[in-house]
Amino acid sequence: MNRNPIDLARGLRGANPPARRNTIRPGFLCAMALGWIGGVQSGGAATSGPAGIYVIGDTRAVPGEVAKFDFDYVAGYTLRVPWTDIETWNTATQAPEYDFSRMDSALEELRARGKKMTLEIFIHKAPAYLLDPPGIATWTNPHPTQGGVQPLPWDARALAAYQAMIQSLANHQVAGTSWRVADHPALESVDASIVGLQGLRELSDTLINHPDYTRTKFIEAVVESVAINRLAFSGKYGFFPMFRMTDNEPGTALDQAVHERLQAEFNVTGKPSLGYFQETLSDAGPRTDTLGAFLHAASGNTYVMFQALRPWTLREGESVPPEVASGTPVTGIRHAWRNYRSTYAEIYGADILNTAHSDALRKWNRFFLAVKQARDGLGNPVLDHAGTPQQQFKWQADGWLGYRVWQSPDVVAWTPVETSEPLDGDIALPAAAGTQRCFYRLEILEPAE
Repeated sequence: MNRNPIDLARGLRGANPPARRNTIRPGFLCAMALGWIGGVQSGGAATSGPAGIYVIGDTRAVPGEVAKFDFDYVAGYTLRVPWTDIETWNTATQAPEYDFSRMDSALEELRARGKKMTLEIFIHKAPAYLLDPPGIATWTNPHPTQGGVQPLPWDARALAAYQAMIQSLANHQVAGTSWRVADHPALESVDASIVGLQGLRELSDTLINHPDYTRTKFIEAVVESVAINRLAFSGKYGFFPMFRMTDNEPGTALDQAVHERLQAEFNVTGKPSLGYFQETLSDAGPRTDTLGAFLHAASGNTYVMFQALRPWTLREGESVPPEVASGTPVTGIRHAWRNYRSTYAEIYGADILNTAHSDALRKWNRFFLAVKQARDGLGNPVLDHAGTPQQQFKWQADGWLGYRVWQSPDVVAWTPVETSEPLDGDIALPAAAGTQRCFYRLEILEPAE
């Protein structure tokens, strides 16, 4: 039996079907004598977020980078661009100059193909001119491949430069269109990272031991970086790279303090939403009790997004890393869904191009899109001719997905509807005797293993 189905029913207002982990419960009351009333009940993430299988793009411009992955099991493309590639100093105008051409071309190509974009801008390093004297305040990250001279997250000039760039990007008119980037229909989500750090992690403890570091200053800088991005792209989904990080202060841990502050600043009425992200997805990771603890804690009220730690498809002769020993990205995708209710997974191009994975990825991509539709309150099933011998239960079925219909006299005790008909979106239902009320709900089943 498949685990963790999605329930699509409409429910009696104020009545909650029995909760079940990782289950969405919109629903409707089908009362034989009373008709039906609408309402949305949710047992999964309260906030719908990005959905589908995305391919991880290169940080460099690659000819045909979008067209190469134009498959029906790919919902979108993650465009990854360093801030240092976007912004330079124009000595003639004595002002910053921005190059948004990669965003322009990718957005329009994705729109033409009916796909979405996730935009990730790497802001751990600043444009070179900001380092020129008198320069911004910096720290040196000792990481052997991704380190170097980086802005201090609380440096006012670096934050101002970032805000100017992000606002210019949001307001930039995409070439050949009437849309601003912030309004472009292909743009689905934008990362909201930390200037001078990117995600909430720094394994060397160099930053927290900087003579100018204080926890208050750091947390305020994190909130400011995130707010700059979320306000500029408030109409799109936004996500924060949430890992683990400690400092030398007693009491509440630094990462917990940051998480609590972000939850108070976002995901509240009148403020933009904020999801959480990690590029740690593997067969069994991240674990909900360690690296993924904050994502797991937040998964009940916001969206969680994952990027693969590494490809499952290996080069010939390459030894198999234990993190991807299953050999299929579906293992990681299932882990993200079952443990974090996540409907979004970025995986590497090698796994997308590996035809052995195509059908499984297709099922999961369509499942995630169906879950998003349910969370958005769309595509609810209907009951035609309710209370008559001709009553029919109907929904928009997807031939790649499995379903189960449930019935209840009281929205408490549910039993599956037994039918010999294929669950293809239109089935006959037995009418209740007399004026007995009967409620129905639909489950979208997780793809089989």
